[in-house]
Amino acid sequence: MNLRPAGAPEALKKWRLTVGTVALSASLLTGLMSATSMAATVADPSDPAVQAAIQRTFDGTWTQADIDLIRSNPDLAGKLPDPRRAPTTVIKQADIDESGQPVDAANGEPLSPAEAAEFEPSPTADSTLLDREVLPAETESGQPTGITPFITGGKWRKTHVIRTHYSYVGDVIYKYHHWAEFNYGGGKVRAWRYRADDTTNEVDWVEPRERLVNQVTSANQTPSATSYMKRKMSHCYIGNIACAYSYPWVKTKVYGNGSVTFSTGS
Repeated sequence: MNLRPAGAPEALKKWRLTVGTVALSASLLTGLMSATSMAATVADPSDPAVQAAIQRTFDGTWTQADIDLIRSNPDLAGKLPDPRRAPTTVIKQADIDESGQPVDAANGEPLSPAEAAEFEPSPTADSTLLDREVLPAETESGQPTGITPFITGGKWRKTHVIRTHYSYVGDVIYKYHHWAEFNYGGGKVRAWRYRADDTTNEVDWVEPRERLVNQVTSANQTPSATSYMKRKMSHCYIGNIACAYSYPWVKTKVYGNGSVTFSTGS
């Protein structure tokens, strides 16, 4: 069916102008509807369905739909941990030389003041012994003992494990730290000097809560010993009303030859 008007050029010109205006209006209307639709899909943290999606990302039962829903809200995406991205973990080690100064455990080079400071628990670190649970020695050769800060002989080694958690946009939302210093010699772990944990770099909504685990195995002439700490972290995205929780932990195992291994989780 031909709707094009017949007749003078002026009539044809008016017809083209009308058709163009209608097409432009339709395009603008489509764009407006699309924008409205997009706005309507932005995750509202007060919506129970959004809260359920967030909880599934913390307990490991999330789906791609949950991820897409959370990512639709930039504020949520920037402050909640991305379950698809594994936290990164590094360990740093330093020895105490004969003069009492910290040196690099790998090459014996003196540490700068900034490097040495990384092996000292932060001012807010929890090093209390009140919640400590001393477990039996990992072999029968050791006798149950506490931390022994004043011991002669052997060598002292400092360890610092850092576990870093990331948001959906790749930003750091918090770091969990575990420090431990031990004495070793003659193929045996001889004593612990200190152990502590802390969190740093927290974004809004992320807050450290109570320590859930503070276990240590005896270190008295044993081939190995283990320090294990775990903490509760709250991720409250509506004041203190709606929160999810993560539970970062670090196990640092030390050996009588000075070597160190670790495992982590959350």
